[in-house]
Amino acid sequence: MRGFSMFWLIGGAALIKEIAVHNPSALGMAVQMRHAGWQGLRFYDLIFPLFIFTSGATIPFSIARLKDKKTRNFQILAIALKRTIILMIIGVIYNEWHGHQFLNPRLCSVLGQIGASYFICTCIYIANRRSKGLLASIGAIWLLIATLQLLPAKASLDKNINPSNNINSWIDSTFVPGRLLNKSFDPEGPLNWISASSVCLLGAWTSSQLAAQNRKRKSLKSSALKATILGITLIASSLLADNVYPIVKNIWTVPFAALTGGISILFYLLIYYITDIKDFKKPFFMFKVIGANSLVAYISLRFFDYEQFTNDLGAQLSRIFAIDSAIPGLLITMIATLSLLYWLYRSKFFVKI
Repeated sequence: MRGFSMFWLIGGAALIKEIAVHNPSALGMAVQMRHAGWQGLRFYDLIFPLFIFTSGATIPFSIARLKDKKTRNFQILAIALKRTIILMIIGVIYNEWHGHQFLNPRLCSVLGQIGASYFICTCIYIANRRSKGLLASIGAIWLLIATLQLLPAKASLDKNINPSNNINSWIDSTFVPGRLLNKSFDPEGPLNWISASSVCLLGAWTSSQLAAQNRKRKSLKSSALKATILGITLIASSLLADNVYPIVKNIWTVPFAALTGGISILFYLLIYYITDIKDFKKPFFMFKVIGANSLVAYISLRFFDYEQFTNDLGAQLSRIFAIDSAIPGLLITMIATLSLLYWLYRSKFFVKI
């Protein structure tokens, strides 16, 4: 699932948008390859939550391996905290690589939010890894976020959930040093870390449910059915709530977390059924290769200017072959990227934190 998420970032989304330039029938798909402006959800908005969900899904297995080595809980937390700090540092470097504003850096980042939500999820999972305990923790997080985002509204909810006036904005501008991505808030700010940890916990809950029952087919079906019902319930409830409590990615409202979490559960179950139950893995090998070095794939987006390289390559191809399209250059760039990731995979070189 990590590889599936990263595929769209390393060229998949750009390819769809470029196809739409020459084929108007693909415009609907191209729109889905951009973030929603404020309220609503598009396919591209799912990539980040899906990645966080997948990170959470690995936690039960990571902790189990550490427990087998007699690692104590405080040591596990120390490992998770170290991972978070490293990701936050890399995230800041990623943010400022081109702008070089290290004296006034943007401290919030995608990698920082992944690390923070992973750490929060690890703390909760260690404290109470039972099914009911994890679900109760998710509910408590959503209650906290909803209370903070909705209570200050005296006249209407719309006055509290908009780009210029929301609790995330107040927290970010008051407590976050450095530069914010937007004028009043940062889409990877501290309150978003907490909200994102609920999606991470949903990943941990789902994978632990399936792992605990994977030797008993009847029990596995029961666990899968339970997860399916939860996923559908989260999707339906968040869509129903949208008119009152909107789905907003920028400030990770509870309906956004619930909707993306529910979709992630169903997608995880589908992939689990195809690859683990039916053992149909070959078509997904490319995603496995990308996911094995997802951090390398993501960091390369900033340290190597793919967009500029693709544009330059496309211009050269246009001059040589009279091709009025960026698609050939984009495909060559994607193939080169995938070839590098495949070489790393074959060399068993994996960058993990």
